[in-house]
Amino acid sequence: MSQNLISFLRTLLSYFRNFWKTLLLGILFAFLTSGVTGFTTWAIKPIFNFIFVEKHYEYFKFIPLFLILFFGLNGLFSLLHAYFMKATSTGVVNLIRLELFKKCLNLPIAKLSQQGTGQTISRVINDTAQIEPILGDIFQTLISETLTVIVLLGVAFYQRWDLTLLAFITIPGITLGAKYLGTKTRMARKLAQSATGELTHRMSELLCGIKEIKLSTSYTKVLDLFSKELLHFYRWSLKITKYREGSKSLVDLMTGIGGALVISYGGYLVIKGEMSAGAFLSVLTAILFIFNPLRKIARAYTGLKEAQGAWNRIAEVLNLEEEKGGKIKAQPPSQGFYFKNVSFSYDSNLSMALKNISTFLPVNKVIALVGPSGSGKTTFVSLLPRFYDPQEGEIYLDQTPLKEFEIFSLRNLFGIVLQEPFLFNLSIWENLILAKPTATKEEVIEACKLAQAHEFIEELPKKYDTILGEEGFSLSGGQKQRIALARVFLRKPPIIILDEATSQIDSITEKAIEAALENFRGNHTIIIIAHRLSTVKKADLILVLDHGKIVAQGNHEELLENCPLYKNLYQTFRHI
Repeated sequence: MSQNLISFLRTLLSYFRNFWKTLLLGILFAFLTSGVTGFTTWAIKPIFNFIFVEKHYEYFKFIPLFLILFFGLNGLFSLLHAYFMKATSTGVVNLIRLELFKKCLNLPIAKLSQQGTGQTISRVINDTAQIEPILGDIFQTLISETLTVIVLLGVAFYQRWDLTLLAFITIPGITLGAKYLGTKTRMARKLAQSATGELTHRMSELLCGIKEIKLSTSYTKVLDLFSKELLHFYRWSLKITKYREGSKSLVDLMTGIGGALVISYGGYLVIKGEMSAGAFLSVLTAILFIFNPLRKIARAYTGLKEAQGAWNRIAEVLNLEEEKGGKIKAQPPSQGFYFKNVSFSYDSNLSMALKNISTFLPVNKVIALVGPSGSGKTTFVSLLPRFYDPQEGEIYLDQTPLKEFEIFSLRNLFGIVLQEPFLFNLSIWENLILAKPTATKEEVIEACKLAQAHEFIEELPKKYDTILGEEGFSLSGGQKQRIALARVFLRKPPIIILDEATSQIDSITEKAIEAALENFRGNHTIIIIAHRLSTVKKADLILVLDHGKIVAQGNHEELLENCPLYKNLYQTFRHI
């Protein structure tokens, strides 16, 4: 057994601590199942000789009862063994899935983006599904069948050691063949899981662009893209089946060879009078019984290597470096945020999204970011809660670098409403109290009124108990944004970021939201990426970005007079 496989098994066994009781029960019933099988095989010789050779035919009537008892106990113990092993394996797999999901929550956004949504989902769901058989069926087989082989070997050696050794000339062939096929299966499983991830990613990608696809004339091209991923997965799946079933066929061949050797030599011994018929029958039964567990063990070993291939992809995620924060607990700012020579790029192969930014965002002011599309506005605000870290320069909260703050306490200072806000497939009420689980009904309704959401919620069939569709598709864009705004208003964080949050709301609702924002003015830092004229004009500070640089900053009147780009943008804003 290779070092990598041993390391893999040790890692899996470390997850069994919470399920040691069910695991021990599973092993106990595996031992009892093997014991019943071994005892029955051993009993063949004395029973056969006593009843048929010594002609005590009056005891023949007990043989059917013996068989019923044997198969009944064997079935009961097998059932209990399978049940407790399944309870163990499912619990362990869920533990691994939970650990993977927690890991994903703690990974930097840049790392998650590199992995891709489809690949991440595939590793959490599909790859862990490949681990479950090893912890259930495969692990169960390895335990019970190994015990059975040991017991039957003992019976066979006890009856006739030379005949038993002759049968096991075929064992090296089984071992080497299983090892070779197992290695092939592990590689094929890893590539098949990668293909599954690509398939999931491709479907997720295509569904996200379903509107554009429906409007285009490229249906055939889209189908071809998906068909290629399906074909890739199909080919690797067939290879897995070929290698997995190959181990079974190998053992079947060796069983035939071993059985032929035993019958030939054993029959010769019986004919020569050197061995009783009962002893020969007992050894033959034990050896033939051994080959069936060996076949299962060989397939289990192949399955073990297959699961190892899936685990390698899981381990790649578990070994990724998590987000790191400092030890200082972040407090609401007393001065503001300082950007000092900050530059940032999403990828080393791409140009800088922000270039040498140096500015100050004062506390408890309304700050607007304006600029052409792609100028770096969203990137700028994404650096504040450390969704990303700059490659160059430093950002300070008051006089302390952001990296020195404990990351969860830092993010707890922020409330963000995105242009496309995310809503869970839960009730409106559950979506709202995620922001503040201790909120009272009165606080929730007050926040919804501020966000102009209460009225349309009350018109829904189940009001606040209405279950939203996946990602809030049952609501309009403006309604989704109002619920997202209500979440922020409910929590009242020190820093509120609105990333074009009013872009899908009608003008009447916009005015109402602006009035609500006035309630936070002076007590909260409000950063707005806006293209609405009224929002920009009322900002205390406006930053004008272009090609990743701050080209001007000041209030509305100052920028109209001194910044041609802002003046041009203003002419565009006023018509929106």
